[in-house]
Amino acid sequence: MRALFTAVAAALSIALAAAGCLLCYKEGGAWELAGYIVLCFAFFPVASLIHESGHILCGRACGMRVKLSKSGLFGPSACTVVPKSSKKIRRSFIVTAAGGLAANFLFALLGGMALLGGGVVLMLSFVAPSSLYLFILNAVPANYAGGGTDALLISRAAKNTAEWQVLERVLTVQGMLAEGVRLDGIDGAMLFDVPQIMEDEPAFIMLVSLRADYFKAKGDEKNAAKWQERLNGLLAEYGCGN
Repeated sequence: MRALFTAVAAALSIALAAAGCLLCYKEGGAWELAGYIVLCFAFFPVASLIHESGHILCGRACGMRVKLSKSGLFGPSACTVVPKSSKKIRRSFIVTAAGGLAANFLFALLGGMALLGGGVVLMLSFVAPSSLYLFILNAVPANYAGGGTDALLISRAAKNTAEWQVLERVLTVQGMLAEGVRLDGIDGAMLFDVPQIMEDEPAFIMLVSLRADYFKAKGDEKNAAKWQERLNGLLAEYGCGN
């Protein structure tokens, strides 16, 4: 299924780029065509950064600290989210997750409109193919090598799945810490009375990290070492997640 949606996204983006190439060639000839092709390829990493910027701006607007944690030229980018408070976690998370989709959709729409223009306006349509590609990929609820898509994260939060319940608990604890609550003063049930989820889920890895820090804060070195060892094993096998 993932391969199918990737192929569909690529096909639609290529078709959009091909339409732009044809129109540019008709209006300006080979040189304008060459410039358009270069701009289409060069904008791909920019479209990825715009996607993450959408998360950052929407996150800041609803009380989330969002930072770019991974950036690649033609590979996936990612950002980390840390709440500024423990209130309205689900709403803030959904808005933040939707920010990337909104940013790519806006640029795809503007690029598509520019495709209908002429001259300089037509050249601006180079923003559309890569923006459309990223929008389609992230609008499908699926897990890719780089992690879950925006649509998958939004769907989990909306449906209150087990994965979301664990992530919500982690974000709530992080929000409490941001409010000044001491980690060793948090009810242990916040970290242990949670649904079981797969070990390779980023939310589970984050939870294990909090458990190790929790016991360190309480001065329980034995349990702290146990959970730190568990965390090290998870990181070695699955990585830190996104």
